[in-house]
Amino acid sequence: MKAVILAGGHATRLWPITKDRAKPLLPLGNKPIVEYIVEELDDFDEVLISTNKKFADDFEEYIELTGRDNVRIIVEDQDSEDEKPGTIGAIIKILEDEEIEDDLLIIGGDNYYSFSIKDFVDFSLDKNAPTNVVFDVNDLAQASQFGIVDTDKEKIVGFEEKPEEPPSTLASTACYFYPEDQLSLFKKYEKHFSKTDVPAEQYLDEPGRLLEWAHEQTDMYAYSFKGEWHDVGTPKGYLEAQASVIDEKIVKGDTEDSELNDNVFIMGNSKVKNSKLENVIVFHDVDIEDSEIRNSIIDNNSQLEEVDLNDAVVGEHTSL
Repeated sequence: MKAVILAGGHATRLWPITKDRAKPLLPLGNKPIVEYIVEELDDFDEVLISTNKKFADDFEEYIELTGRDNVRIIVEDQDSEDEKPGTIGAIIKILEDEEIEDDLLIIGGDNYYSFSIKDFVDFSLDKNAPTNVVFDVNDLAQASQFGIVDTDKEKIVGFEEKPEEPPSTLASTACYFYPEDQLSLFKKYEKHFSKTDVPAEQYLDEPGRLLEWAHEQTDMYAYSFKGEWHDVGTPKGYLEAQASVIDEKIVKGDTEDSELNDNVFIMGNSKVKNSKLENVIVFHDVDIEDSEIRNSIIDNNSQLEEVDLNDAVVGEHTSL
């Protein structure tokens, strides 16, 4: 069995934090986001991390540090967000270039899940059919913000992207299983939509559109779990994911006469003096003094003095 971790995005919604670092390699608690996924894939024959040329060396360094023999980097041919092949396009190219003939797990590398990947795979193998991990958001108003799966028991019978009137509260997540004999669905999907008026940049970059089409071609199933799911696509999502994995706070830097409330992560060589922080991520070599900061992310080598910040993202080498 093989796994593909999709890590080719440029994460523009998290800029400037992700302008020069890959989103799946952002620290989440005491390890990178992608490590929460990779550490569950030791039993897989091969794990392919698909990324872009800009961050390929960073992922190679990550693999070297972890020492995992079954993990390999493959590089997408793109230089910018505009040149991305799209999520579906990237998968199709991987299937062709790597000549994959095996059961396949596909998972977004910038997601944090609290479910067991082994349990999901066992469920999928039992069904012997394509399967999508879904998360019950338990609120119809909130469901209208996601791609929503409709089910008959565990079988997928419908999909709608950000519906005004959601048929369920089951949000589709970026985690899929395809048995070897169903991998042909990707090429069939591409062939089908290439004959429609839908632009390629849409149908090759919309996993939900594949679900919407594929469940009418073959049986597909939904695997629902209870716990935590965070798509780390925005500063708010990053902070929420951080709150899920740390116990109140992590302080690796120095603090003096400061109040640190819940969900505060201060990385090494940073100093906080006479300040109040809540729901804040502070990267390396940051100096904060006489300040109050909430719901914010402060990047490397920044200096903040006598500031009151809320919902802020401060880029590296910033002085305020």
